[in-house]
Amino acid sequence: MKISANHQDLFVSEKKSVEPGARPKSREGSATQTPPEPSDQVQLSSSKGSATKPPTGGDEPRVTRKEIPGSFIAVMPSEGVPSLASHPTVQVEKILGEANGSTFVLLRQPGMSLDSLQNKGPFTQVFPNYEYHGDIFDEPVASGQPVMTAAAPSGRPGHLDIINVDPAWNITKGSPTVISAITDTGLDVAHPVLAGTVWQNPNEVVDGQDNDGNGYVDDVAGWDFTDNDNDPSDTYSTHHTHVHGIVHAREGDSGATGVAPGAVSMPLRISGGRRSYSSAMVAESYLYALKQGAKSINTSFNIDGFVGDKALEMTYRTLSDNDVLIFNSAGNGSTRNSPRTKFEDIILVASTDTSTERVDQRSSFSNWGQGVDISAPGRDIMSTLPNNRVGTSSGTSMATPVAMGVDALVRSAHPDWTAAQRWAQIAGTADNIDQRNPKEAGEMGFGRVNAGRALTEKLTPPTLSARETKDAQGSTTGITVRFEKVFDPASANREEAWQVRNSEGTVVMKGAPREIRLHTNEINFDVSSLPAGSYELVGSAKHLVDPFGQPLDGNQDGIAGDDFVKEFVVLERPASEG
Repeated sequence: MKISANHQDLFVSEKKSVEPGARPKSREGSATQTPPEPSDQVQLSSSKGSATKPPTGGDEPRVTRKEIPGSFIAVMPSEGVPSLASHPTVQVEKILGEANGSTFVLLRQPGMSLDSLQNKGPFTQVFPNYEYHGDIFDEPVASGQPVMTAAAPSGRPGHLDIINVDPAWNITKGSPTVISAITDTGLDVAHPVLAGTVWQNPNEVVDGQDNDGNGYVDDVAGWDFTDNDNDPSDTYSTHHTHVHGIVHAREGDSGATGVAPGAVSMPLRISGGRRSYSSAMVAESYLYALKQGAKSINTSFNIDGFVGDKALEMTYRTLSDNDVLIFNSAGNGSTRNSPRTKFEDIILVASTDTSTERVDQRSSFSNWGQGVDISAPGRDIMSTLPNNRVGTSSGTSMATPVAMGVDALVRSAHPDWTAAQRWAQIAGTADNIDQRNPKEAGEMGFGRVNAGRALTEKLTPPTLSARETKDAQGSTTGITVRFEKVFDPASANREEAWQVRNSEGTVVMKGAPREIRLHTNEINFDVSSLPAGSYELVGSAKHLVDPFGQPLDGNQDGIAGDDFVKEFVVLERPASEG
């Protein structure tokens, strides 16, 4: 087998080239003359019908997975990929992508187990490839606004005022050089309100050739990973088109306007086509976005079923380490601490309401918890729908692109900022909404995004808070430290950054209890084994800094440079405990 410079002709599967948007697709990816009314989008009421009341939440649709027999995802040094062509036992199905000198490879090894494969070939890691079933997307919940044609005059969406967009727009409405990606069900690329908002590959033309050598023929405007072709369009499902419009819809009289109408996104279709939804498909779409220069990705997925999928965990980590922010919906199950909150390389976005009476209150359907990172309006969000329409939908799927739109504005104003700096700015300028959500206080992320503040304010120094866990005797057994602002992970992982000292000043514990990632919200120090006595947990201002280099403000007086100190007491254990 001949190996090209970028190794992509190891692909076995056929790639078709079509004119993007030339045909509408059904959910199965086949052409259709008149797309039926979408079944995955809630029915939007007509101007003559009564509004449908949104559900109050409940168990989120379950996503299940099973290992695909003989299918594995391996990670290996990129320099070793050419040697796979002559390997006697390794069978490569596809190169999924590359980052930082490591290549993700999809292997087809019939009859082999994971354990046996881990000892073969030049692989550093090998993971199962799972096939997923169930309701993958965080589908919109019911809405009550009428569907309108794109020509219907209307004021701009109210959620733009809630997030204070005007001060941001005085600086920028988004730059066309700022590239994001949206992985979803397929975009109506011909929608007039979205004209000029779809990313165009400057190094590719539709001529049946892989002009830019990236392994994807004629990928002039994204890719369809479900049908394995260059047409990511779809006019059957409304999900992708609505999400894209929340970020990018052009200003006008349609009633739909995006948060960052001047920026662009690449559409990456990963659902509704011929191929089954798998770990490999998700990983490949993310790695494609990374290679093409996307610095933020919107993924309105129900990813609770992804927990424990090591290949996807590695993919999330790889993108985070390569300066990419992944914005993911927190979920519509009205659940506290859903399984997806275990992921610490993505941003989970909760939904808040938009009505005058309930503005900034948690939407009844929205998940929340310690692992949620930020909130954004997600109820009755006006945006684009396929076939020259606009209308409202509700869900954390709608809140997520609002948050990513703010990131597009921040990137446009500060193209030199890292992902960590952008996230620190967005999180650090969010509006505290705890008073509006007393039952969920501290569990709606850093607050509700505020675009104006994100582009006009300088961050205050980072702070910490702590809470104790005690046993029945009142003895402290654990200290949970909450990051009230975003910290630089490299600084927070230094051993010198954290110390537990006894009453004599002797250091009895040091270092963080586990690795701290960019989106780690809290860490827990287990002090249950310490001898009885008085102690203090110290976070060092010398070592703990935010991504801009500002030191810790330990006593929260607004001035950087003082340590964080939490005193606690461990009591003598009863004799029966030994």
